[in-house]
Amino acid sequence: MNQGSGYKHMSEEQDSQALTMTCDTCGAVFPISPEDLVVTCSYCGESYDVEGKKIPDHQMLPSKDINEIRANFEEFLKRNRAESGNIVELRANYIPYWVVPFESDTHYYGVKTSTVTRYKTVTYKDSEGNTKTKRVPYTVTVYRDEEGDFHRSGRENVIARKHTAFYGFDHFQKGLFLDNIQPFDFNGVKEHNAEFINAEVDAGESQQNAYGRIENHNRSIAAGKVSKLVRCDSNINLQYPIYVHAPLWQARYKYQGKIYKMSASGDTGTVLKGEIPLSFARRMMNLIIGLAIMFTGIILGEWLGFQILVAGDDKGYIMIIVGLVMMALSFFFTRTAFKMQLEKSEKIKKPKKRKKNKEDN
Repeated sequence: MNQGSGYKHMSEEQDSQALTMTCDTCGAVFPISPEDLVVTCSYCGESYDVEGKKIPDHQMLPSKDINEIRANFEEFLKRNRAESGNIVELRANYIPYWVVPFESDTHYYGVKTSTVTRYKTVTYKDSEGNTKTKRVPYTVTVYRDEEGDFHRSGRENVIARKHTAFYGFDHFQKGLFLDNIQPFDFNGVKEHNAEFINAEVDAGESQQNAYGRIENHNRSIAAGKVSKLVRCDSNINLQYPIYVHAPLWQARYKYQGKIYKMSASGDTGTVLKGEIPLSFARRMMNLIIGLAIMFTGIILGEWLGFQILVAGDDKGYIMIIVGLVMMALSFFFTRTAFKMQLEKSEKIKKPKKRKKNKEDN
């Protein structure tokens, strides 16, 4: 273990479960959790494993400027009629990932089915009672062995956390794109009051996770090439994973005395998710609109449509259907009247890929 680094218990007067770590680069002492397997110094950005060894080739996904992030949040509030909301907290959390480069060669064997047209001769009698024959086509299912090989290379992204409770993280994970990573630059993040989230998954476990996912993906590709997959063997070569921090921005804003949350993806600046307050006036308006649509639907469908139907006009069925649709539509307005807030999400767009995973048949 490097001198001065590694886990160290705090004094007995403090929490007996608390741990600290001393950074070999800047000498700072910072708190860590017993579950942390890779930690990042919040004072200089250097990352270490539990034995105090520096993590090589630490990378990051660059973030948009804090002013652009703030402007996107304010635009989001404006579009959702909450522009008077005041942002009281804005910070970036850098989530840890392992990017595992790989090469894989897969050989598969299975059965492929196809149909062929064949003919048979049938005997029949014509209108005059004469016996005749003709050829009638029919299809037959044919089974044949199928095997092949394909090559795939790329990078598998593995989150280095076992527990995540950040607001909007589910949307962040779906749209995450780690092809545009670059060398870690602490000067580029310290001005944002960013917090580095430590890893609960080390390099070895990330490779195990990546191996299983790559193998399953290869099997899925092979299964798509045959009707029934019998065997699939993959030779997977994993390189040492790259440790990456990806920015997830969190914001809190105050609206009419209450605090609401929002989140944004740092690399694109897109607002991922946000709590939108509903004023009393807006809820009452939705209630009135909903009830108006519902009663209109009742009048059109249950009364007018029924009267037209009794009179023998089939257009009554159309009126009844229209009435039922309007009553169903009223539900979307009336239910909002009983909510204090909504949750809105933006459409997630991934950046253009620099380099695609390769698959060669």
